[in-house]
Amino acid sequence: MYKLLSINESNVTRTVDLENISTKTIDTCFDDSALVSIDNNFDFMEIGKEYECKIKLFGEPTATRSESSVDCTIMEDNVMVGNTLLVKISIDDNIYYIYQEKVVPYLSARRFMFEFTRKDLIQVNDIIHEDLQ
Repeated sequence: MYKLLSINESNVTRTVDLENISTKTIDTCFDDSALVSIDNNFDFMEIGKEYECKIKLFGEPTATRSESSVDCTIMEDNVMVGNTLLVKISIDDNIYYIYQEKVVPYLSARRFMFEFTRKDLIQVNDIIHEDLQ
């Protein structure tokens, strides 16, 4: 469960700041859902309200540790969000999702490092981002 702290509008996209109610982690997430769908988007979200959200990390696995890499533990593989195959991962008790095809070599080890450049909002309550449909 996340609380929406702020919305930062851009020309056609936006970022939203979400606070994880359990861990108190604040994630700034990219939201382009209104760009790809007029009626299946996250524009209904209101600052101060709480939502069930899924956040996808955009990036690549890495073999070398850097300032932007994180240690990931695979919680569950073969997770379908819409029609997209993802893995559910944990980073410091926070749950995120990554395209499964990116981490196939690590499925048996259940751990890997990942270097991400962005966090994407892919689901809010029962609304799934159009790109995953």
